[in-house]
Amino acid sequence: MEEFFEERKTPITDTEHRKGDDVWTFPKDFRIDETWFDHKSRIHGKGHTLRVMILADTLYKRALKAGFIGTPDGHGHEESGRFGASYPLDEPAILYRDLMAATLIHDLARRHDGYCTEHGRWAAETKRPIAEKFLGFSLFVGEWATIAGAVTAHSRRDPKPPSPSYRPGSLTALLKDADGLDRVRLYEAPDPAYFRHPFTAEYIDFAWELLDTPIPELEKTVASLGLPV
Repeated sequence: MEEFFEERKTPITDTEHRKGDDVWTFPKDFRIDETWFDHKSRIHGKGHTLRVMILADTLYKRALKAGFIGTPDGHGHEESGRFGASYPLDEPAILYRDLMAATLIHDLARRHDGYCTEHGRWAAETKRPIAEKFLGFSLFVGEWATIAGAVTAHSRRDPKPPSPSYRPGSLTALLKDADGLDRVRLYEAPDPAYFRHPFTAEYIDFAWELLDTPIPELEKTVASLGLPV
């Protein structure tokens, strides 16, 4: 794990950062370190995080195919307002990059396994260094605000009426649905009524399959994630 971080100590200039926005690739040497979690847990630990990353990847690609991302009618580009920077229509890959960072840190700051609406905020306040090391560069203020906003929101109830940031194809909606699918780890089927995408319920069986997958296999799957270059 130290080797993973050692390779990412060299700062990236703004120019290099911008050039890399649409070509970010999932680090193939990536592994989750147990020490990143503030609370050791079997239900909110490494296995859960790996499964949510895989489920988020799956939902993102389905949302992209369904036109919820990167199209005038889609909503992935509407991540704005209090959640920070927007996603231009021609840069849906930035949404994917941010989604992977958000899923990685979303439960790292949990202090217990009980009901909690604040652990997302705690992660947003303390886990930025892990997100940036994972991505391989320092995030601009607006970029981090977008990720931090979604991570903060994931542990809270959806607002009424629903915010645009919770619409299908948005960072918050993708994170919440991926996290919700892994409720199977509690050995209960997720309630489709809580999903924010019309197709999320189709992946409940897949979530059960992932639950039965050993962590080493999950790590291999995560290492193969990414968008076509």
